[in-house]
Amino acid sequence: MRRIAFVAMAGALAFGPQLNQLAEAQVTTQPAQMDFSYWPVSPGAWTYRAVTGGSEAAFVDGAGATRMVIACGKLTRLVTLSRISAAPASSLSFWTSSDSRNLASRFDQPSGRIIAQVGGMDPLLDAIAFSRGRFAVSMPGSPALVMPAGTEIAHVVEDCRA
Repeated sequence: MRRIAFVAMAGALAFGPQLNQLAEAQVTTQPAQMDFSYWPVSPGAWTYRAVTGGSEAAFVDGAGATRMVIACGKLTRLVTLSRISAAPASSLSFWTSSDSRNLASRFDQPSGRIIAQVGGMDPLLDAIAFSRGRFAVSMPGSPALVMPAGTEIAHVVEDCRA
């Protein structure tokens, strides 16, 4: 019994520094989340429309350009979160008054969108829909897009849950 305890202790001592280095590396590679509570909201408004197979909410800026689209695919029960961008990015970071999360994304060159998807029941969707006044979407190499929370977003989320 003592021999087993000794071997276990020796193993822990031998691998301890490497495990600590791994834990430190994981902590330092997590991007810092900013607090966008007091950032100005981008001028523009949300629109809602039914589309074939689901619905979508689009944020259109003051110049009439679509900047963000949140769409529901009713058959798949997936919500697609798309930020319009000419440059590719491998992640989108979402900030709300109650939650923050990074999502893996892909660049769809024909549409010029950075796309991330979540299931229709994902709590991030509630956090976006019910964020106090605003939520933000950021990606590497571009400024954050701070948008007002709108009922159109909640409508799309409910469409995916019905």
